[in-house]
Amino acid sequence: MLKRRSLLSITLAGVIGFGGTFSYIGQASASKISDLQSEQNQILNKKSDINKSIGEKNSQITDIDHQVGSIEADVKKIEGEIATTNSKIKEKEQQISDTKSEIESLKAEIKELKIKIKKRNELLKERARNIQTNGGSVDYIDVILGAESFGDLVDRVSAVNTIVGADKEIMEEQQRDKEKLEENQAKVEKKLAEIEGMLKELEGLKAELSSQKAKKKEAVKLLEKEKKHIESEKLSLEEEQQILSGQAAAIEEAIKMEKEKIAAAEKAEAERKAREAAEAAKAAKAQQSSKPASTSGSTTSKSTATQSSSQQSTSRPSVSAPPVSSGMFTRPAAGYFSSGFGGRSGGYHYGLDIAAGGKVPIVAAADGVVNQSYFSSSYGNVIFIVHSINGKTYETVYAHLSSRSVSAGTRVSKGQFIGYMGNTGQSYGQHLHFEIHEGRWNGSKSNAVDPRRYIN
Repeated sequence: MLKRRSLLSITLAGVIGFGGTFSYIGQASASKISDLQSEQNQILNKKSDINKSIGEKNSQITDIDHQVGSIEADVKKIEGEIATTNSKIKEKEQQISDTKSEIESLKAEIKELKIKIKKRNELLKERARNIQTNGGSVDYIDVILGAESFGDLVDRVSAVNTIVGADKEIMEEQQRDKEKLEENQAKVEKKLAEIEGMLKELEGLKAELSSQKAKKKEAVKLLEKEKKHIESEKLSLEEEQQILSGQAAAIEEAIKMEKEKIAAAEKAEAERKAREAAEAAKAAKAQQSSKPASTSGSTTSKSTATQSSSQQSTSRPSVSAPPVSSGMFTRPAAGYFSSGFGGRSGGYHYGLDIAAGGKVPIVAAADGVVNQSYFSSSYGNVIFIVHSINGKTYETVYAHLSSRSVSAGTRVSKGQFIGYMGNTGQSYGQHLHFEIHEGRWNGSKSNAVDPRRYIN
């Protein structure tokens, strides 16, 4: 009876002990699920903020497009005004050319007038000399008084009148020619001055319009530069959003894994309780029959444990290189360190570059879940893997790959092949850009650490 009680006590103690262990595991898993859900909510909130920022960037881009459209319409209008001004300038230049031709004609005419005037002056001077020599107008009276008959008188008076009229006509024509010369000169000079003044104004207007056009063009360049900057920021936000979506999916997968662990633990606990209850009943029956306790229970338990251990072991694909280390993270690729973590020319380097020639396999640095596997304009072919190690979250980045063999949501094991080293994205020469983040990857990379702290 004492032996039976002792055996039952030991059995109950085992059940209580295992129950306590299961309770601890369940509480730990539940706490971890709660932490993951909290982290997932943080990521969703961050995605919401990024969506808002992307919306603001889209609004800014639309506003810039409107400004550019308005300025380009102004430029088109100015170009039309310049074309009109050029037409007017050509017109005025033609008028100037015509006026200058007219001036040349007037110069020839003036030259002829000057010759006429000079000849008339000589004729008048000659007549004046004759008048002075012959006594002036008295000669005309003598001519009239010397008439021998009335008919002769009439002829003499008519002749004198003709001579006097001719002189008078010469004098009047001389005066008209002089006035015409002065008038034509003034008229042409005024016309030329007016046209040249208009031409100068048009050239000034054209220069002003050209200046306005240049300023508008410069404003468009500045706006396009600003738009390109905003589009770059938007692209970064969209990439970060994509990565956050992958992180959220990875957390969802991690939560699923934890729930599977709890379910597996519950199942194992139920099986263990059933097995121990059967063993206890069998032991009690053996005690009643005064037979020695069977050891089959322990054998069965050992066999079951061995089987469970065998079931829990997972096969990991072998890779040619590099060998898997026993540390937290294994080296992701064979090769030499071509660039370290920290400041360098061209900006801060948030990872470690490993370079090698040939077809170089890349492996996961630790067990985890792929949250992103895509082509980035900067990273090229890139893979992001989330790891949960010793209660802490890490994220590793594998960039510039030539090819990728895993997709988002894939569970990977430490040392599992995930792609080949390459030279894609913003890369100069074949190498792997490898990052380790203590926590989730973020756009600022504020939690990036030197990978050499974890790998050799």
